[in-house]
Formats: sequence, C-alpha cells, structure tokens
Amino acid sequence: MSNFIHFGIAEKMYREEQNRITELFQIKYPIIQGGMIWHSGWRLASAVSNSGGLGLIGSASMYPDILRENIRKCKAATDKPFGVNVALLYPNLEEIINIILEEGVKIVFTSAGNPKTYTETLQKEGIKVAHVVSSTKFAMKCEDAGVDAIVAEGFEAGGHNGRDETTTMVLIPNVKQHISKPLIAAGGIALGSQMKAAMILGADGVQIGSRFAATEEASAHTDWKTKITQLSEGDTHLTLKELAPVRLVKNKFFYDLE
Repeated sequence: MSNFIHFGIAEKMYREEQNRITELFQIKYPIIQGGMIWHSGWRLASAVSNSGGLGLIGSASMYPDILRENIRKCKAATDKPFGVNVALLYPNLEEIINIILEEGVKIVFTSAGNPKTYTETLQKEGIKVAHVVSSTKFAMKCEDAGVDAIVAEGFEAGGHNGRDETTTMVLIPNVKQHISKPLIAAGGIALGSQMKAAMILGADGVQIGSRFAATEEASAHTDWKTKITQLSEGDTHLTLKELAPVRLVKNKFFYDLE
C-alpha cells in the first residue's frame, strides 16, 4: 500500500492487543477505511485489508455488475477480511444486497437509512453489520436494531454528513453513554493522536475517509487527491443542509451553490 498512510502509528498504539473491533472483524488494527463513493474500489479496500485494517468497497457509486466485479477482484487481491458499504437511499438496493449475499461478503456497513432494513437479513447469513449515524438518538436506534457495531460520525467528516453540527469529540462520549455495542469514531480523524483521542473518549476503533481517499489506490482523480492534501483550516464547508448535507471545498462550484 502507498505510504500516505502507514500503520506503524497503529502498531505503536495497539501492538498485538485485541479489542472489540479487532475481534469482531478479525483484523489486526481497529482502523476502518470509509466506504467512499467514487473512491473505494477493490484496489483501496484490498490494500487496507492487507495492511491490517478493514477495507470497504463503496457500493453507492457502482452499478450492480460493477459491484460484483469489485467484490471478486478484492477476494483475489486479499485473503484478509473486507466489507461493503451500502447507502440505503440509493436505487437497486435489493439487487445490491443479493449480490453481497451471493458473493459471500462477510462484513457490511450500512448508512443513510433505517438500520432495521437489512440487518436481520444479513446477520442470518453470518454477516457482521455496522451502521453509520451522526447522533446519539440514531445510535440508540442502531442498538435496538441489533447491529454488531455502530459508527458515530461527527460534523468534521468529509462527504455527506448529518444535519446536526455535533463534533466528533463531543459525539463519541455522548454516544458511548447510551450504547453497549462496539463503537467506531469517524469524522476528522487522520493522525495517530486523533485516533488515540477517540479511543480515550470511548471509541473501540476509528473510521478514516479523506486520508485514504488521497492514497494511490483510491480511484479518485489525481488532481482531486492533490487538492485535498493542500487544503487548510476553513477551506471546506458543510452545505446543502436543506437537501442532503455535504462537505465541499470552497471553490467556484461551492459559491455558485450558495
């Protein structure tokens, strides 16, 4: 894997000790690569899994036949656990779930919808299910739905986000007080120190998006990868909250939308 992220940081932090996330997903480090649309194909997912984390294929930007192809290529590229991220608001959802079942995927992260929709169906086939939320209220709904793990994503996250402007460092301890399931922190996490802070606040693991999106294996355009590595504080903004909140770089397109 490209050395934009190296898991030496994680090696120092976690060594060979198991926690609830590494045990649940049978991985070496409690680090999950976000299933980002347009970025997370089989190359990135397999590279992260081969490095000891959990790679996720982002199904939301894939037609069903492309998803099947990515799953099969990921199987060929790694013998380590990997999963598929499923955004529950996208079309062809039933077909996507059927492909996941047919291809024997063992881990599914769901998002952008009701966690009860497919959790029981997937778990009956031995699949571990995690669901992404942006508030304590929805984390509690995940607990009721019986998911295996919960991803609590704070306001700092890239891409689509929750409407509440709750930061990751506020969200994690609040969620921790109300759930018993393994907790994964997400949103603005890229450094070892940030991983450690999330763990101290109660997370069992972390999910990282933007930093993985800038790796060689991510399927984004190289110009975009270069751009996000050059951004500084205040260069992005959460917008379109009345439709579907999304974090955008402050460029001409952003200001045209405003």
